[in-house]
Amino acid sequence: MTVAETNKSSLISSSSSTLDFHLSELEEECARFVALVNALRSTWNSETRDTIEGDLYASLIHLKYHTQPALKEWDRLTDEMPDDNEEASIE
Repeated sequence: MTVAETNKSSLISSSSSTLDFHLSELEEECARFVALVNALRSTWNSETRDTIEGDLYASLIHLKYHTQPALKEWDRLTDEMPDDNEEASIE
């Protein structure tokens, strides 16, 4: 498996398809970002570096795009969970 490839199975079992989608996109883009950083570190050609830096910027935007809704969905799911006090009163 190359750095840019990711496994399609999630490390965690997400509680919603929305969260699963955004986590999958983040996982894939993180791998791409790391590969781009490594490529930038090993390249001294200014034209190539300009291209990689542009790709890094786009990667950061993609990460931001999926981070915001993933956090929002995670917060929504957390808010739906019972409080510790509610669980104690059920027992």
